[in-house]
Amino acid sequence: MSDEPVPPRTNRRLTSRTACRLTVRYRTGKEWRGATAMDLSTRGCRLRVGEDLDRGGTVSVAFEGEGSPAVEVTGQVIWCRREGLSYQAGIHFAAAPDGLEAILTTIP
Repeated sequence: MSDEPVPPRTNRRLTSRTACRLTVRYRTGKEWRGATAMDLSTRGCRLRVGEDLDRGGTVSVAFEGEGSPAVEVTGQVIWCRREGLSYQAGIHFAAAPDGLEAILTTIP
């Protein structure tokens, strides 16, 4: 065993995420598929999807919150791993559209 201290891990996220369970749609090509957003911020989200998404690939995510405008955001798949019978994927948004903030305010 080493007596060297373990270096602290840095939080690579630019903004904190809010836990949620929002029904969303996503697409990596032409076809839209259903998913669940498990957490959300103006700069990214974690999706529960039914397929293994390619790391580094581009994905569009459509949010349709109750009482807030529909928002479509393009992002990059940072990671994807199997979790039980589905997959979870971390998506980073390059830009934060205004409508996403309105959806965040409706999450309890």
